[in-house]
Amino acid sequence: MKKKIIILGHSQKFIKIIKNLYIHDQINILPWRQLYKFEKYKSYKNPDIIFMCGYDYTSHWYNYSKYFRVNVTSPLKFINSIYNKKTFLFYIDTVAKLRKKTTTKKLILSRYEFAKKKLRNELIKKFDKIQIIELPPLVDKNLEVNIFGGMFTKIIFKFLIMIKLINSIKLQSISNKFLLKNNFNKKYKIHSVHSFMLSTPRPLFIDRFLRIISS
Repeated sequence: MKKKIIILGHSQKFIKIIKNLYIHDQINILPWRQLYKFEKYKSYKNPDIIFMCGYDYTSHWYNYSKYFRVNVTSPLKFINSIYNKKTFLFYIDTVAKLRKKTTTKKLILSRYEFAKKKLRNELIKKFDKIQIIELPPLVDKNLEVNIFGGMFTKIIFKFLIMIKLINSIKLQSISNKFLLKNNFNKKYKIHSVHSFMLSTPRPLFIDRFLRIISS
């Protein structure tokens, strides 16, 4: 019997992995920014698996209320509207410690990191069958950085990875993390979400810089 799978977000690297793993199943891909439009559609209810792979990168320019709604409130409300007790939920998260030598973390300065950790915490509290896939920046087989952003951003991240300042993982090594055989009984840690300056809109590059210095 075909599994009913929903992917939230248009991250092509994750979509490709999921489609290769679940080749015979029914897959629907929904845009992260417009999840509020799909809550009323019964065809999306009671999925077997939900993969949460999205984030609105333009939200760095939004006011805080809209940024929080599109990246935390709206996805959470959508999941609540379609989820049932048999649904398995995968959440793609970012690592808490981006820099290799980080020992403790006191404040979150990055909008991206805050939204990811805040949504993670809410999902852990509400849902039992959840698998957190926590990833550092991804690199492909040619060691090119596979992150959202322009060429300059990718060059900077590649340099930081080369000098071993920040962590990374090879894209081709993560497929097994998306399989149902993984442990869904694991109890995940609630991350600290103490933040500062998140009300201030900023370019994505600046947000990433703030994340690096606060990691």
